[in-house]
Amino acid sequence: MPNTFKFINGPDYVENSQGPLINSDVVFLHDHFPYYPVNYNQTKEYNYNKLKSNMLLENCCKLDKTIWIYDSYMCCESTKNSIFMPAFTMFHDFYDPQHIQPKRKYKFVTFNNKSRLHRIYCSAWIKKHFNQQEYFYTCRFNVEDEHITEHLHFIENPGPGLPFKELNTGKCGEIVSGDDFRNVFYEYSTDAVFQIVNENAFWEDACHISEKTAWAILSYNIPIVTGYKIAEKMEQVGFDMFTDIVDYSSQHERNPWIRTKKLLHDNLKVLKDAHNILNNKILYRLNKNYNLLTDPTIDKIALKKLNTPKMLEIYQDIMYNKNIRETLEATGNYFIELN
Repeated sequence: MPNTFKFINGPDYVENSQGPLINSDVVFLHDHFPYYPVNYNQTKEYNYNKLKSNMLLENCCKLDKTIWIYDSYMCCESTKNSIFMPAFTMFHDFYDPQHIQPKRKYKFVTFNNKSRLHRIYCSAWIKKHFNQQEYFYTCRFNVEDEHITEHLHFIENPGPGLPFKELNTGKCGEIVSGDDFRNVFYEYSTDAVFQIVNENAFWEDACHISEKTAWAILSYNIPIVTGYKIAEKMEQVGFDMFTDIVDYSSQHERNPWIRTKKLLHDNLKVLKDAHNILNNKILYRLNKNYNLLTDPTIDKIALKKLNTPKMLEIYQDIMYNKNIRETLEATGNYFIELN
């Protein structure tokens, strides 16, 4: 029975190459793995392999024995004893959904917040291959005006700038609430066939899920989501990732740049042809995805389907540990009841 417990809010973790040592039996990681600052060693050397690793895992004293609980990941190949409990019910109170539209104005929509490397690449790729009238795009960063250059240390300038920012929805890094999505973005996303989703995970061999992917499902979009093994894990939960339409052969690629580039290029043709894809069968499948996401038991479904019986057994032992439970609840988080 594990006794010691550590809660870590990924984005707030100390961003240096040393970091605090982790000796706990159980670690609960909220949100996503902390990133090394790109210039992690205070020099001008940008080490790809260092960024591909993770300071949080490096500072764990007993990595093979520690049990890791993830509330935003569906797989992680860097930890041996992993429990995945992604929070799909973030929109359980989603209100006044629009009716599913058989015809759409836009071929695709994409919403981008912080200037992650794959979002910069994806944005430039969109600008290069599509006319502004074909899609709806917005972001909270501007590479040229804000002098964002970190991507140039890994790839050449990927294209002729970024698309025009459609909506000024706040500062980079601010949280986009469910109400913001419903009141600001929803009418645009429901009027698109596809949604390109650039999830947080990039460097890690892990599959992150957040409200960004949920938006696509709530909007009745065919999702094209970046991430390692993302389609495989979403299908494991029960979602239709339309792999008969979207080419996800890139999802097992470990190099994040190749994975991102391949996903986009493999689906250029289908995005160009987006307005010829929707039919009654596709609309039915999109509606099934919506119904699964808004099922009140979706978190329990995901927990059971993403974890082995052995890890579910360990999970139940952990969740009934009073000290661990109280510590977790004090952070505003919770355990999902299995029964």
